[in-house]
Amino acid sequence: MNKFLIASHANFATGAKSTIELFAGESKNVTYIAAYNEESVSLENQLDDFFAEITEDDHVLVFTDLFGGSVNQQITLRAAKFKNVFIIAGFNLPIVLEALLSAEPITEKFVDQLLQSGRASLQKVKLPQAPKEDASDDDFFS
Repeated sequence: MNKFLIASHANFATGAKSTIELFAGESKNVTYIAAYNEESVSLENQLDDFFAEITEDDHVLVFTDLFGGSVNQQITLRAAKFKNVFIIAGFNLPIVLEALLSAEPITEKFVDQLLQSGRASLQKVKLPQAPKEDASDDDFFS
């Protein structure tokens, strides 16, 4: 079974949860951890609980907010014991949605494809020229 963990410093993961569930719906296969919040259980305990549930039959993809950050480091230490866990640091919404909505098992090849998609989804938006005084909203989209 594909399982996902989205983990971050502070409330980034919970904010992502709200948006992800708007587009992909709620899923029992996704765990969200917002570390270092005053009201939260310790990061270490949450990670220990998550990794205790992983079986050999699972395919696990973890998204962290910051490569080399403490959340990423703690997860990496625990994931090193597993052959079926992959980590992507510095995630964005398109890459998470693509992963969650895919029926493919999580493999090294699948993760590499996700990374290509994630990079391609980053785009500079070219701003239109300042509209003329007599321009309408229709001119903006032409």
